[in-house]
Amino acid sequence: MNLKVVAGLVVTLAAICASGAPAFAQRDERVVVTASRIDRDGGDLPVVSIRVPAEYVIFLLEVETATRSEDERARELQQAYAAIIARVKGASGMTLEAGDAWSSSPIETVAVKEIIHPDDEDELRSEIDLVLTVAVRAGDTFDSIRARTEQFVSQIPQTGRVEIVMGDTQFMGVDDPKKHRETLLRQIAADTDLLQSLFGRTSTGPASISLNGLEGRVKSRPVGPLELEIYIDYSLSLVQAPRN
Repeated sequence: MNLKVVAGLVVTLAAICASGAPAFAQRDERVVVTASRIDRDGGDLPVVSIRVPAEYVIFLLEVETATRSEDERARELQQAYAAIIARVKGASGMTLEAGDAWSSSPIETVAVKEIIHPDDEDELRSEIDLVLTVAVRAGDTFDSIRARTEQFVSQIPQTGRVEIVMGDTQFMGVDDPKKHRETLLRQIAADTDLLQSLFGRTSTGPASISLNGLEGRVKSRPVGPLELEIYIDYSLSLVQAPRN
């Protein structure tokens, strides 16, 4: 079995959907950002945010074979799929889903025949797209979690012409991002109080501040190899009370 690293690999489910495969769940509960595209410029982001460590890293796997017979390709991929599932189930801090980083489904809810599809560039190759989520351990660096995952994948036994292609575009996120919402709202409230105190009170009352967008969902962006900036995309307007 060969492990190949493909630069900038991002797989999609276009071929699967076209073949009538089941719909995949949108992973809305995840905060998922591309780890290889760190934005150093805050841009128009809100002033109030918090930084948190990533809790998992997502790796995209493409299991493929170029065996001449289509039936044999399907058999090889079924065996490979079973081997990957068995190895992930025996590992700590790893989960496996079928699909990509945004649209995926638990392996228990799909049959292998539903996710085998032709390669986009070579119809004589068949493949399966998988999402491997790896929990970040204490003391992990981005390099260490990548190396650990590569070693894990390379040790999965395969037969025939099966290869596991592991992309070098990773994704990272936090579980249950809503858990940071209260912290963010408290910091926004403190920032609002600060603005009112700085711009003072007059006999006609305090500075008028309006906030919009606080009902929105918690968002994130990468600010380090294993670090996320968590924020709510809100806007603020302030009108200072007129002085007598």
